[in-house]
Amino acid sequence: MRVIAGLRKGHNLLAPPGREIRPTSDRVRTVLFDVLGEFVVGASVLDLFAGAGTLGVEALSRGARAVAFVENQRRHAEIIQENLRRTHLEHHGQVILADAFVFLSQPRRRAAPYQLILADPPYRFDEIPRCFELIESQTWLAQDGLLVWETSVRSTTFRSGNVLEMFKERVVGETALRFYQKKA
Repeated sequence: MRVIAGLRKGHNLLAPPGREIRPTSDRVRTVLFDVLGEFVVGASVLDLFAGAGTLGVEALSRGARAVAFVENQRRHAEIIQENLRRTHLEHHGQVILADAFVFLSQPRRRAAPYQLILADPPYRFDEIPRCFELIESQTWLAQDGLLVWETSVRSTTFRSGNVLEMFKERVVGETALRFYQKKA
């Protein structure tokens, strides 16, 4: 696994051994960041269900200002920290060892909301409505911000009724990337 573009292109990244987590493939990351384009440059990013941190590290490599990585497994959080060190991006990433729901339930700890939220929960994740509700209720996403939800193509498309609406979907093999923005 490696960084596929940007300042740290080609740097190797660690992943936990076995099939504990499913790091986002190079192909899926390419499609994701091709859709985002220059939007990521200078953005503050929240990488939810971070796993090995591949999405957030890729965002930093492509010019994101800062990334907060939320991961609930200590070993995975250590791998994210090591991936930030390997790519010399440790000063731009903050690793938060916490359950995503606990993190999202807390009042925002930041002065400003995130411009980009990258969410890559386990494919058998059945708490999508609850997660969206927390993101919306705590105003985690900036007014002009985007949420990208990575999931299995077999999972039902979630259509938020309140604040967020899906405006784009890209399918890459068995993976669906769903892009949401705040309603006007």
